[in-house]
Amino acid sequence: MRLLLTIMTTLVAVVTTTAQTTKERIYADPTLAAGVYRAYPTEFQAQTPVPKGYEAFYISHYGRHGSRFIEFNKEFDMILAVFEKASQQGMLTLFGKQTHERLLEAGKICQGRAGDLTTLGVVQHEQIATRMVEQHPTIFRKSPTVTAISTTVPRCLLSMNAFTNQLIRLNPDIDITLLDTGGPYMPILNPLSGVRTTPLAKRVDLYRWPNAEWVPAWNDFRDKHIDNSRMLNALFNPQFIPMIEDVELFSMNLYRNIASFAGTPAADIDFSEVFTMDEVYRWWRVLNIRLYVERGNSGIGGGFISEIADTLVYHFLQEAQRVVAEGKPAVSLRFGHDGCIMCMLGSLGITGWSKRMDDWEKVEDVCCDFTIPMASNFQWIFYRHKKTGEVLVKMLLNEEELELPLPSEQAPYYRWSDVEAWCKNCLADSTLYNFNL
Repeated sequence: MRLLLTIMTTLVAVVTTTAQTTKERIYADPTLAAGVYRAYPTEFQAQTPVPKGYEAFYISHYGRHGSRFIEFNKEFDMILAVFEKASQQGMLTLFGKQTHERLLEAGKICQGRAGDLTTLGVVQHEQIATRMVEQHPTIFRKSPTVTAISTTVPRCLLSMNAFTNQLIRLNPDIDITLLDTGGPYMPILNPLSGVRTTPLAKRVDLYRWPNAEWVPAWNDFRDKHIDNSRMLNALFNPQFIPMIEDVELFSMNLYRNIASFAGTPAADIDFSEVFTMDEVYRWWRVLNIRLYVERGNSGIGGGFISEIADTLVYHFLQEAQRVVAEGKPAVSLRFGHDGCIMCMLGSLGITGWSKRMDDWEKVEDVCCDFTIPMASNFQWIFYRHKKTGEVLVKMLLNEEELELPLPSEQAPYYRWSDVEAWCKNCLADSTLYNFNL
């Protein structure tokens, strides 16, 4: 069944692909090159009108945490250590000195704050919550029952807090019956985490950088496509460059950390000349491939990554079945991480996330990490016909409508019976779990 959905989804992707290449998109909008560090968009396409006679009654949601500070303190510390050593030895160029000063300025904002949610990250979730209320008034004016769960990571907890607080500000009558976090939720909300379910324990490290079996081939691809010499010579005296312990790791960390400033106050510091646009695009390509192999449907590790989020799909399915049966307005909120959204899209065969691409030169044709920015979210919106009781479902990725690999005369609205059967078929194929369907 998954293979059939992959084929159908691929055909849809081919038909809907524009003439603009990914490279052209990044050159036109360099913020895309920040990839998963990209700040959440603020402009969206108009929604397709709800079919006549239908009214929204339920929202099922999974949201990534909002914009954070740098990802790893040790990466930023390593970058500063290299610049400090070069500075002490008088080995920085004029541009290198300027870049060092700017990194120190960014350090005052970001250093030691790896993983922390930024103010922008809070605002992103407040704005998503506001739009959710504005776009689905039939749900929220009826005082829906709201449940919210989060992974144990502080930035996810704070994102949940920002979202639910905004809902309450907009409608004090909302009944939040569950606001929780903890270990029992981790296998559902983040099966990629250190809290591993038994089926994953033996296989989860097969795909992780830097020790996975695919890393040597990725290193070769990186070396083939990236030349760091121009950048290094722009920053350092040529005699200093051999003193850098791991030039490739330093260069990658410098690119990643500059990209990670996107959602922080350090975004206002100008690092635009450190990498040329061609170098930006090349680094984005290499890191996009790494993310695809680690968290996309690449087939690495026997293809288990395509099933890793089946627990999350099952949770969506169970909650939907319960709410549809009860018929009362409700909202199910979940807060976690980017890889879980990517894996869930792969589990369901949605868009290009289900396509396996062995040719790394073409990965960007099926997977672009900037479509999973900070605060990215996957929503299922349920509508019930006022007379017949028939239920339709619309799915949104980052508040943009998705076309599903299912028949529908009212796309992007699909019969819940079809979506329910589709989810069950996907879960029935799971080799990791034995679900009660």
